[in-house]
Amino acid sequence: MPESLKRTLHALGWLALLPMFVLCSTQWFGFDGRRSVAAFQAVTPWVLICAAPIALAACLGRLHALAIAAVVPLITLLSLSYPIVFHDDPTALASSSPHLSIGYANMLFYNAVPEEATARLLATDADVLLMVEGSERLRAALDSIADGDDYPYRVGNTIGGAEAIQLWSRLPIISGGLVRIDDRPAIDVMIDVGGQSVRLVGVHPYPPTFNAPGWQLQLAAIGDAVADSDTPTVLIGDFNGSRWHPSFRRLLDSGWHDAHEVLGHGWSFSWPMDEGWLPPQFVRIDHALFRNGLTPTGVDDFEVPGSDHRGFRVDFGFTESALSE
Repeated sequence: MPESLKRTLHALGWLALLPMFVLCSTQWFGFDGRRSVAAFQAVTPWVLICAAPIALAACLGRLHALAIAAVVPLITLLSLSYPIVFHDDPTALASSSPHLSIGYANMLFYNAVPEEATARLLATDADVLLMVEGSERLRAALDSIADGDDYPYRVGNTIGGAEAIQLWSRLPIISGGLVRIDDRPAIDVMIDVGGQSVRLVGVHPYPPTFNAPGWQLQLAAIGDAVADSDTPTVLIGDFNGSRWHPSFRRLLDSGWHDAHEVLGHGWSFSWPMDEGWLPPQFVRIDHALFRNGLTPTGVDDFEVPGSDHRGFRVDFGFTESALSE
């Protein structure tokens, strides 16, 4: 390699690695309390993978220090993505397990095509429907399409724009309803699934790009709200966070499993979905987390007309240990 080319590669390589090391440091020290940092962390895999061609070029050019330095972001990326790449298989279903299906979508409260959006959510034919940003217009659209007797159990609110959240269910709601976790509306209900009680908690914390410290507090409050429950539980919604955010990883590390990851869809994306000014989808911030004897049997993503998020239907069953308790 010509010496002039080596000097250029050396300079550009270190310049490119600088923001990668800044990003890595926020991951190592678990910091996401600023809007700019949280936004940068959302693109973690896309940024850190760029260290691979730098490492290769540095090796070819015998730039040993640069090559070693370029390996650090790659190791960081591998450690962060390890649960996605090497995920555990779903626990086996009990032979007599009842099943629960949930259709979920962030509907976008100012959705311009509410009838199309709600029709797509209804097309999941799920036992339970959860809408975040489910405004009054969207509720009315859903009510005009749905059979009034099909989802007789309903809780939630339709005010507050992005704070609106609604749950419709075919299965009996035993207890619970609309609550506040920290200062954000949420749904916390107990549902009868074939004689088995399942706690379903629907959430939608602030986006960190709006209020990063508030988002951190809300994620911590969500974890605290469900910390002492031994009941099979689904924690579902728009968390405005991904595995690339330390605050969301802290929630996962308290005993939760992500249905998309367990079923081999950990690299799927849910945001943004928009044909206008937004970039192509690049991150999953909508999740279905579970624990205490539930096991996922399937998950399917779908586009929600007029929304900037993808929705999904997720199916769960019970493990043998859950049914024997």
